[in-house]
Amino acid sequence: MPRMLPICLPFLFAVLLLTGCCPEPDPPQPVTIRRQVQSLTQLHTQPPALAEEPVIAAWLPYFTVDALLAAPDPSAAAADYLKALRDLGINTVFVHVCAFGESVYPSAYYPALPITKTLNAMQLFPEICRELGISFHAWINPLRLQTAEYMEAQKGDSVLHAWYTDPELRAERLSEWDGRFYLNPAAESTADFLTGAVTELISQYHPDGIHIDDYFYPTAQTAFDMKDFEASGAADLAEWRRSNITRLLQRIYTAAHAADPDVIFSVSPQGSLSENRDTVFADIPAWLSGDPCCDWIIPQIYFGYENEHAPFEETLLEWLMLPRREDIRMIIGLAAYKAGQPDPYAGVGAEEWRSIPELPVQQAADVLGSRNTDGAAFYHADALLNLPQDTAEALRGVLKRE
Repeated sequence: MPRMLPICLPFLFAVLLLTGCCPEPDPPQPVTIRRQVQSLTQLHTQPPALAEEPVIAAWLPYFTVDALLAAPDPSAAAADYLKALRDLGINTVFVHVCAFGESVYPSAYYPALPITKTLNAMQLFPEICRELGISFHAWINPLRLQTAEYMEAQKGDSVLHAWYTDPELRAERLSEWDGRFYLNPAAESTADFLTGAVTELISQYHPDGIHIDDYFYPTAQTAFDMKDFEASGAADLAEWRRSNITRLLQRIYTAAHAADPDVIFSVSPQGSLSENRDTVFADIPAWLSGDPCCDWIIPQIYFGYENEHAPFEETLLEWLMLPRREDIRMIIGLAAYKAGQPDPYAGVGAEEWRSIPELPVQQAADVLGSRNTDGAAFYHADALLNLPQDTAEALRGVLKRE
């Protein structure tokens, strides 16, 4: 779909607070939260956490970035926004700079959004982050592009635009599914493209890190890539798909470190290990224990304690029990966006996020209290800055260890 701003999103979180467009959660109800502190803090199957300060991160999605860039004074708006995050305890941000195969900075690889004619987000955000002492990571979606109508309207001489407008290159290097285009996960050109785009970002703008999230295969249906699979000679479609994604990660990791040995390459998969393996074809065990694929892994454990299908504690323990290379940091993704909202897919836990305002605080405390995790990351920043005051104060105490 074309990039669209949610109707209720202001370009500053302060407007949210003043207008009160997000309803207050229901009053807290008595509840008993099951905890496994002994298990979380004394697992011996994992290497000890690296001797570094915990990562306390927040994702700034494309709609937040778009809103800040559209403010009357983008620099002041972004500075106020990032300072508020820092004051809450955030020391790292993942800023969406390429969400749908379009960049918010001039690029030889991606068509640039119109805003880049007057404003370069890869200059604005890193500069402010440096001033505030926040680590800046450029966040891109690796494979997801746009609809045909939208891609046809794009202009410029980027690599991606050239591929789309050439029928032969489009058929070879792009895949279409359910009305949207994707970079073909099986094509060598995709690995070349992504490593080039990442090298461009690092060499020109010197971010602290490059981040990608869980947009890998868009479907498990065989029709998506049967022709490529048959041509590959591989025997198992699912294993072939998983190997394609692992190869992409390895290539990006290698290219990122070749451009800057100190840069951090992180990846944020879904919270469900089975869905990673069988739905988007992310081979998490291979990423964690095989040849280097990433520096940080950030599973999106966006579940409540009472979630009927994936309870928070049990899911966290599943991740912590996976064998892991000693040089990989594990930061746990938490769902700030669910605070005060119903969770319709949680079964018996559907009202948990509404009835327990302190749920984000409890989860952050559990994660940061474990010696087997290296920090917490919150999706998303707008939700963090719109937490009820009491919850925000309690969370600040946990994040700052006050």
